[in-house]
Amino acid sequence: MKGVVLAAGLGTRLRPLTFVVPKPLVTVGTTPIIDIVIRWLRLNGVGDIVVVGGYMQDVLERYLRSAHPDVAFVRSRRLLGTAGQLHYVRDLVDGDVVVANCDVLTNLDLSAPLDLHRSANADLTVVARKERHVVRFGVLEMDGTRLVRWREKPTFDVVTSVGIYVMRSDVVRGIGEEHLDMDALANSLPNVHVYVASDATFLDVGTLDDLAAASGIDVESLLGVLKR
Repeated sequence: MKGVVLAAGLGTRLRPLTFVVPKPLVTVGTTPIIDIVIRWLRLNGVGDIVVVGGYMQDVLERYLRSAHPDVAFVRSRRLLGTAGQLHYVRDLVDGDVVVANCDVLTNLDLSAPLDLHRSANADLTVVARKERHVVRFGVLEMDGTRLVRWREKPTFDVVTSVGIYVMRSDVVRGIGEEHLDMDALANSLPNVHVYVASDATFLDVGTLDDLAAASGIDVESLLGVLKR
C-alpha cells in the first residue's frame, strides 16, 4: 500500500522556526516531525512511502536521502493546497492510498479506517475524531430582537477531520495541477465516508503552542501500541 505524506506547506504558524527549516524538519523534543510520521506509517504496514515537498524542498530532500533513503521524494512546481498537492504523485499510485498531513502525530491503527473504506467502496474516507467545545459566554437565540432562549456557556459536540485520509488511486490521478483543498475535493466526490476514531491519540503540531504542548511526549509510548 502507498502512503503519501503532504509536506509542501509554508508552515507560517510555526514561524520563526520555519524561516530556518521546513515544517517536516521542526523537532518534537529532539525528533523531526517527519520521522515520527514515517515511523507511524511503517508500523501500520505501509512500506511504500512518498513525501511531497514544496517549501524549502531542497533541504527536505537532502534530509530524506540521508535519514530515509527508502522513502521517495516528489518535488512540487507550486503550492496547490492539501488535495491539489497530490497531483504530483498521480503517476506513482495504485490501489488504496493513505494520505497524511505532516503535522499530525498519532498512534491510529489504520486497519479499521481501511476496512470501512473498502467495505463502503468509498472514493475517499476521512479520519475524524469527536471534540467538545465550550462557549465561554452566554449564547442568545433570537427572533429578530426578541430573546427566544438564553444558553449559558453551552457545549457543542462536533466531528472534526484530523488530516488523515484513505482514497482510491483513480481519485488521485484525477486531480489536476490547480489549487484544491481537501474539503473541496471531498464535497465534489459522490461516495465519501468518515471514520470516527475513538481509541487513538492525535496531536496537531502545526502551531507554536501545539508544538510546545507536544514537546514532552514520549514517542516510544505514543507508537508503542502499534508495535507488532
